[in-house]
Amino acid sequence: MQSSRALEFYGKHAWVVLFLIWAVHLLLSARDFFPALQDLCLGCLPGAPTPIQASTGLTWNQFASSNPKFAVYLASLLADDGISGVGVAIFGMVVSYTSYRKGEKWAWYIQWSNPVSIAAAQLNLFLLTGSALLTVLAAVFIGICVSALLLPYRQFFPKQPHK
Repeated sequence: MQSSRALEFYGKHAWVVLFLIWAVHLLLSARDFFPALQDLCLGCLPGAPTPIQASTGLTWNQFASSNPKFAVYLASLLADDGISGVGVAIFGMVVSYTSYRKGEKWAWYIQWSNPVSIAAAQLNLFLLTGSALLTVLAAVFIGICVSALLLPYRQFFPKQPHK
């Protein structure tokens, strides 16, 4: 009986977990507005190359100094990526707070974009940097997202009574 109450509690509050994951996405996307922050790799081991270093062999500042016109162009692409990421994160947060919290089926399906996009983004970064820590972090975040989707499953898809 105790475990069913715990599952019910987690299921009822799973939207908070998804909301917070989307909030992390918002922060990580907002960092694209500041190109110099590309020298930080939050999921890399100390001394491991960041994505910009793995691509160019240079830090952002070195790259910007050696090729200023291309750095301006790349900064523009990063800003576009940041705008898209912030928009998607805000959408995910709103869906988590409203429709997912109410148990609307469409919101449950939409929220699967979270673990799928985490997997795709981290696979891309792993292929670029070779950092195994990124794989571990991705697995943790994906596990948290999937748990927050599966625990309230019956809220979205109640059992049909037998006729």
